[in-house]
Amino acid sequence: MHLLAQEIRSLDEAETAVDLGQSPADLVVLSFTDSDLAAVAAAWKAVDGPRPSLRLANLGRLKHPYSVDLHLERVASRARAIIVRCLGGADYWRYGIDELAVLSRSKSIALAIVPGDHVDDPRLDRASTLPEPELRRIWTWFQEGGPTNMGSLIGYVSRLAGHPCVWREPEPLPAAARYESACRAARVPIDDLGRRGEAPRALILSYRSLLLAADTAPIEALAEALAERGLSTTALSVTSLKDPRAVIAIAEAMAAEPPNVILNTTAFSGRLEDGSTVLERAGVPVLQAILPTTPREAWAASPRGLGAADLAMNVVLPELDGRIVTRPISFKRDGVLDAELEFARTAHETEPSRIAHVADLAAAWVRLRQAAPAERRVALVLSDYPAKRGRTGYAVGLDTPASVGTITEALGQAGYAVGSLPSGDTMMECLEGRAPGAEAYLSLADYRRMFTALPQSFQAAVTAAWGDPATDPAQSRPFDPSSGLRPPSPSRGEGDQDAFRFPVVGTGNIIVAVQPDRGRTADRKASYHDANLPPRHGYIAFYLWLRHVFQIDAMIHLGTHGTLEWLPGKAVALTDTCAPEVLVGATPIIYPFIV
Repeated sequence: MHLLAQEIRSLDEAETAVDLGQSPADLVVLSFTDSDLAAVAAAWKAVDGPRPSLRLANLGRLKHPYSVDLHLERVASRARAIIVRCLGGADYWRYGIDELAVLSRSKSIALAIVPGDHVDDPRLDRASTLPEPELRRIWTWFQEGGPTNMGSLIGYVSRLAGHPCVWREPEPLPAAARYESACRAARVPIDDLGRRGEAPRALILSYRSLLLAADTAPIEALAEALAERGLSTTALSVTSLKDPRAVIAIAEAMAAEPPNVILNTTAFSGRLEDGSTVLERAGVPVLQAILPTTPREAWAASPRGLGAADLAMNVVLPELDGRIVTRPISFKRDGVLDAELEFARTAHETEPSRIAHVADLAAAWVRLRQAAPAERRVALVLSDYPAKRGRTGYAVGLDTPASVGTITEALGQAGYAVGSLPSGDTMMECLEGRAPGAEAYLSLADYRRMFTALPQSFQAAVTAAWGDPATDPAQSRPFDPSSGLRPPSPSRGEGDQDAFRFPVVGTGNIIVAVQPDRGRTADRKASYHDANLPPRHGYIAFYLWLRHVFQIDAMIHLGTHGTLEWLPGKAVALTDTCAPEVLVGATPIIYPFIV
């Protein structure tokens, strides 16, 4: 969803200068990952005997340069050893790394800056003051994790801080572990999702660090939601999608229990040296469920939805792998402040409505995959760019009629019930109302019933902007049931002659339709890009008809970006009241390449 510049400020403003209010300590540990900090805190607490004082901080709270300067002056400058684990490499905390490097050299502080993943970054080595072998040892302790390794990390850096402690070389742990408490069989009768009484399977992937830190609430809640929708789950906790050991374990798990859908919560791209990813080997939809660092309050208030780091880690890079980005299923919440450490452990707090949506989406993709091609109902929705005629389905370089023909031909060859479609210009003339053609109908009575089931805030915004649905230009009379593609709803009264109508073409389970005007016909070009204007009733009726009357299993959006993405709501990480989700729900949407 594209947004105007003046509408993307709140998340940027959240990155303001802050004072963590910490006092100096012998040892300072900084990381973007809360599970790192929780593990270090637990290991420090477990030390039996003298130990250095310790301060912990999340780098996400030290993004503003002044925040960095303040922390370096009041805390880091008086430390004897500083450990930084930088997820994403040097560019994710460039200013802090540069300033720490200068500070540590000027004050002879032992500084170790190591990557937060499996990707080596020589710039971190150069900024550190410790020799490379020691940096690799510290990096490995973090990578392997677990109480023993983190205890050795504390022992080793305690020595650097002048407190001799026992430590051991890093001990390898399995790169992937089956998370048993999140592996549940479906507990509901299997009907449309299952065949021969067998529950379809979902594979959930999460970082092993969550399991080691006992911070698994969103993974368990997601598994529970999937079970309620008839899917059994296998849950794997892994180091990284790029760790060769984890790749082998994931591939073996997928071969032993082939999934029908994959839900991944790890960040970044998982692309390997050969350009492939281990997840694509399953040949099933891969949904990206988001565990953001963005605070819930900022997410709720912002039209952008996520901060820059989350957009990069959880949206942009996963999309490069072909994952289907979904919703945030949890947000971080601070616990009780530990006065001794001056640190509050942060843990994931589930977001129930978003977990429900992700589970609905997973179930929808499974239904689509398991249905026979001839049974799948698909709508090709063409955008209607606000310009002169001939711009229906417009995109630069796109021949819309030819693209529709190519897509439907491919669907027909794959076994879809395409039926009869007019060719080329004839189809466009029917869709644009320049030639007689079929029309789909949704009675005004049925629309009112469906509309009242939508979120109250959405209803209020639409009614305030457009008034009663009976006044919408797309609402006409008389109602002719014989022209509808599907039988009229039984709720239509005999005397009810009012209905919304939409030009469509197609006689099988594949139809082609044009996205209706979202706003006022007279100034439609101005309202096309108005991200604050709710859609009018006729626009809403079109999508309600697709979902509840024609009962589409999937939608193919063809042409320039269309108007769904311009409707009120967030750019990404949508809520259940964002207009695009209200209208489309959990329907699988496909945006094909230009044909």
